Amino acid sequence: MTHSIRIMTPADVQPVVAIISAHEREDGRLAENYYQEFFESDESPPRERNVVAVTDSGDIVGVAGWYPDKYDWPGILWLNWFYVQGAHRGQGVGSMLLQHVIDNVRHLDTRKLYVDTSSDVAYSNAVRLYERFGFSEEGRLLDYYDAGEDFLILGLEL
Repeated sequence: MTHSIRIMTPADVQPVVAIISAHEREDGRLAENYYQEFFESDESPPRERNVVAVTDSGDIVGVAGWYPDKYDWPGILWLNWFYVQGAHRGQGVGSMLLQHVIDNVRHLDTRKLYVDTSSDVAYSNAVRLYERFGFSEEGRLLDYYDAGEDFLILGLEL
């Protein structure tokens, strides 16, 4: 099965939220709020900030995006809502999405791309993927999510 990437549309919100919710229910709720605000924004944020991976039959199987630093610090961007549907993990979808985001933010005078994640074993494959792409741990908040589950910040110099 082949996969391709396209810009996310408002019609994609529910399938994307379903992918995220299947992995982490709370993230799904937060993502739904984020995407609703994103697509309803009067400020017209660049639509290419959010992309989906689709199969050759048009099914959405992954999502990724980026957003500016909340303090609008020049040259700093964050990876957001990076998830791949369970049945499509291990097929290169995550690598394709991550490479797409990296290639696109390089053209925006980005100095550094950050991602936050969890130290929980459920996120270990994601952490390994980030590390394969050159991200390294730059911060850790101990017991952030729960006892023994840390908040990780990984960064990639561009």
